[in-house]
Amino acid sequence: MKLDRRWWAAIGVAVITVAALALSYVFNQPSEECRPVKDLLDFNRSQAEHISSKAGDEQGIPTVAEDAAYQAWADGLAERAQKVTSADLARTSTEVASLANEFVGKLPLVRSQTESRAPGAPAPPAAYEMMALNARISEKFNELAKACS
Repeated sequence: MKLDRRWWAAIGVAVITVAALALSYVFNQPSEECRPVKDLLDFNRSQAEHISSKAGDEQGIPTVAEDAAYQAWADGLAERAQKVTSADLARTSTEVASLANEFVGKLPLVRSQTESRAPGAPAPPAAYEMMALNARISEKFNELAKACS
């Protein structure tokens, strides 16, 4: 049985297409060292959405009830940071988890300072400290995202 030239061309195109799809699938996967980082970034994104959905205070100060969501966020980051194996990525992931824990630890302080200030007074010092922590956390997340993009 002899195949027509057009069939050989069609088979060749099909083989090349399948090979290209297989290669793109293999090479578009995150590297083994970036998988835990992607998990950490995805967790942070989902927790940010979860926390913002629970936020109810018009001043932006989390309530005592919302502290649990922030604590779960910090604990989840710490858990996922421990799974990062690459030295540089692990160091940055651990820093993020540590900064998040520090951020959560300041929640009661900023809440008490806010409650004790007069109406119209400037933000309490702890609020500025938390803004700086938030900026550092965001910077570290950006470093991780850039390293694993």
